[in-house]
Amino acid sequence: MLRDTGAHFGSGCGGLSVVGVLAVQPELPQLDLSHRLSRTRQSISFVLGGRKVDLHIGETFSDAGAITVPVRTGGDACRLHLSPALVAWLQQPLDLEGALIDEEPPQRALLLEFAGLDLLQVLEGRLGEDIRLGEDGNGDVSHALDLSIAAGEDMMPLRLELPLRLAHALADYLDDIQPPAPADLSGVTAELVIEAGSQDISRDELESLRPGDVVMLSNHRPVVVIDGKLVAPIRRQADGAELDGPFYPKARRAMVGSLSTVDDAEPGTHIVNLVAEFARATMTLGEIDALKLRQPLPLSYFDETGVDIVIDNQRIGRGELLMVGAGMGMRIVHLLPSAPVQSIQTS
Repeated sequence: MLRDTGAHFGSGCGGLSVVGVLAVQPELPQLDLSHRLSRTRQSISFVLGGRKVDLHIGETFSDAGAITVPVRTGGDACRLHLSPALVAWLQQPLDLEGALIDEEPPQRALLLEFAGLDLLQVLEGRLGEDIRLGEDGNGDVSHALDLSIAAGEDMMPLRLELPLRLAHALADYLDDIQPPAPADLSGVTAELVIEAGSQDISRDELESLRPGDVVMLSNHRPVVVIDGKLVAPIRRQADGAELDGPFYPKARRAMVGSLSTVDDAEPGTHIVNLVAEFARATMTLGEIDALKLRQPLPLSYFDETGVDIVIDNQRIGRGELLMVGAGMGMRIVHLLPSAPVQSIQTS
């Protein structure tokens, strides 16, 4: 982002992130459900058994010594496989005389549900369904997710087996709290155009231009335009140009016309925008976003007074700038025979 730190220009002083405005986010590939569940994520913090823990996704689970607990969520059956370390950790606040692993399955499920009641209530609120441990674990559990709960230095694995409906619900929930990272588009290139000014003229006026003619520039504050969408003021130097302010969206003026000419305009009455250009350059969006106020633009050439005459992104000739009273004009030096005026589009 561009920030208003005194050295940089950007959103803090009304400017925009070039990457955010110009880069079109590519459509993300559609991951299958298994990849959505197991993709790399940051740890997720929550409270379990009154203690703050972190959940890690994709940890390797071992069946050795694990306890399997059937779970009923709404109308679907699930299964939890808990490592001995996690069972022992859950047991700690219960003040049991024996080991939870030695309890009968119904009592064990009841105690585990009590030990994780705070988390279960959160999940029930999210799903809008009751969750009951120890009830009817038979069903089609087509998706498995290996997890690990971190409490301090301890990492305690578990495995969650889910039917298709709940697997989708879990993937949606994980994507809500940790959306997929956007693609890095800072390497996308954009074209910078250094403009001396511009003027709207009719096609009749354009076709009548000859070397020596002077076109007054209605907008003659030099600017840099990026891909025709963002604009920022510049300060001209003898050997180039430097940034003189933040980027803003570039507005387009409506075409000139009248009620009588909008529908029945002759070809010669169409208005085109004539631009006087100092130079062009190509930079990545990341490089543009990192530009600082008063930093020179990396131009391969720059003529302080000479300009290209450009219409519809086509260079049709060469001109030179001159002051006319308080305004600025451009004298036509020559027009290119290879780019006849008649070829310029009017749309």
